[in-house]
Parts: sequence; C-alpha cells; structure tokens
Amino acid sequence: MQALRFIFLSAFAAVGFFAFAAFGLAVPSRAAPPERSVARPIAAEARQKALTELFAKLRQAPDAQAAAQIRSFIVRLWGHSGSPTADLLMARSESLMKSAKGPEAAALLDRIVALYPDWTLGWRRRAQSALLQGDSEGAMLDLDHALGVESRDFMAMSELATLMRAEGRNVPALELLRRALELDPRNDQLRQEAETLERQIEGNRI
Repeated sequence: MQALRFIFLSAFAAVGFFAFAAFGLAVPSRAAPPERSVARPIAAEARQKALTELFAKLRQAPDAQAAAQIRSFIVRLWGHSGSPTADLLMARSESLMKSAKGPEAAALLDRIVALYPDWTLGWRRRAQSALLQGDSEGAMLDLDHALGVESRDFMAMSELATLMRAEGRNVPALELLRRALELDPRNDQLRQEAETLERQIEGNRI
C-alpha cells in the first residue's frame, strides 16, 4: 500500500505544482516556473498516468479492503481539478447545495463546466444539482457527459445506472454496472446491484 500512496502523492504534487504555476502565483522554488501553456498539459499528463496505474491496481486488488483503499485514491484524484480557482468554485457550489440553495449552486456549476469542461467532477456535481431540482433528464445528460470526459468514471456509471433503472431502462443500466465491475471487480455493492438487476431482467423475460 505504500507504493499506492507514492503514486497518489506524486501525481497530486505534480498537479498541484503546475496548477499553482499556471495561475502566475509564486512557486516555492528557485527554478523558474514553467510556461502557462505547458503547465496544464504536464499536470494532466501526471494525473492520467497516476490514474492508469491506480486502475491497474484496482483490477488486480486481492480483496475488498485493498480495493476500497485504491478506490479512495482514485476518487481523491478526481476531486482535485489541478486549478485552485476551480477547487474553490466547487467548494462553494457544494456549500450552496448543502444549504438548499439550488438555483445558486446550479448557476455556479454551469460556470464550472464551462470553464473546466474536462473536469469530470464538475459534470457529476451538476448532475447532482439537477436531481435536487427534479431534472432527472438533465442529470442523465450530465452523467453521460462525465463519461465522455472520463470513460472509467465508475461513480458516474453507477449513478447513471440508478437513474436508468428508475425509468425502466434496465438493460442499458446493467451494461453500465458491468462496465463498472470490469474496472472495480472487488466492489461488492456494484456486484450485488448487477446480480439483482440481472435476475429482474431474466424474470421479466420468462
């Protein structure tokens, strides 16, 4: 598990450093900060490399406990945009949602996805905001967009599958759960949901 922490911390340090430099802020180093045009691609590359390694570890996890720890690292990486401004806006939007200020949160999330369209968390949070306002169709569109940004986003898969099941779209929902299980085979909750839905589909065919 020390190796996993090293992967996560290395990626987080790279993303944090280059995002810091990209906004023209003082970097605690004697070295000159990288050019703004270079900083974000390098940060994104570091993030993707770390995610690829973590997903490989997740598929090979020996047990549920190890998988949960790896999953936590992945979710934490997704939670950081690499931009202090984006992270600040997200924290504010989440605070607004918790305070039941739906329209204000929605407006802020609209801004986040417009400014940072490649940040999958922005789309997932906007889907959550849409659901709170009773817009399940909008939520599904946002979750689908999240998967367009990050095809391995098992959280978006699970959430989208839940919404599809609510509409009776069980077959595509099961396909999503199976995709998520391919990435996270030690996830017992996903497996139980998939097995339950599979039995339901088979029962309807009889």
